Amino acid sequence: MIDWAPRVLASGLGFPEGPVVLDDGDIVFTEIRGQCVSRVRNGSYEVVARTGGGANGATLGADGAVYVANNGGLNVGPHGYWHAPDPIQGRVQRVTLDGEITDVAVGLPAEIPHRPNDLCFGPDGMLYVTDPANWEDLANLMPGRIWRVDPASGEVEQVAEVPHFVNGIAFSPDGTLYAAQSIAMTILEFPWKEGLLGEPRAHATLPTGFPDGMCVTADGGLIVCGSMGDVIQVFDDAGALKQTIETGKGTEPTNCCLEPGKLYVTLSGVGELVAVEVDLEPLLLHPFP
Repeated sequence: MIDWAPRVLASGLGFPEGPVVLDDGDIVFTEIRGQCVSRVRNGSYEVVARTGGGANGATLGADGAVYVANNGGLNVGPHGYWHAPDPIQGRVQRVTLDGEITDVAVGLPAEIPHRPNDLCFGPDGMLYVTDPANWEDLANLMPGRIWRVDPASGEVEQVAEVPHFVNGIAFSPDGTLYAAQSIAMTILEFPWKEGLLGEPRAHATLPTGFPDGMCVTADGGLIVCGSMGDVIQVFDDAGALKQTIETGKGTEPTNCCLEPGKLYVTLSGVGELVAVEVDLEPLLLHPFP
């Protein structure tokens, strides 16, 4: 069980998302409304790079760079929609810790707009990226997509079509791909083999909140941020609900990451990055052994 006693690491943030733990213990995260990648280092906050658009999910590469799903400049929270004053085409970016930004994939295929939301590396070394499509128009929401992106060449292919706002994404210990289906309040699981995804099925259902970002524990459990519901849901490896954590009205937890004994959560509604002591071990992420 997780005892919700958060310690604030950074505040006054522009809708933080995508936390990543570095090898040295620093935390890197995105700020959608801040249009940047930021870092907490030795207790101090700093901006690493100005990405433009809307820096959303993030993941760490074997090369030490942070890979960012940039949705182009869109966000919705407790205070309604935010549109970037200088929107860009949705893309995947590579950001080094010294602030260098490179476009990995721009001009994604299929119908526009493209709204890359979250991403993770797969067992094949490729990036798997969710794109919930035109969520600025929820009444006419198109089916979303999961892209597979070669980080070296920038080549992109669609590997799945997912309706109802595909969101957070992660791999399980056995190679199953999990994807949040926010409007359906469901976590889907896709069998994965040599880069091919099989037919999805429901792995878990949130009783409250809309599944957003998530992280995986060493034993295959899921910690899922239920944004808009101000909750975090903890599931076992079979998808059974173990715990519901209420994070406080208006906090809007959007994403999380885990290191041994500590959970980091972005509370986007109040603009905070927080840490919570936990008795949990993280699943080592691809492409690491």
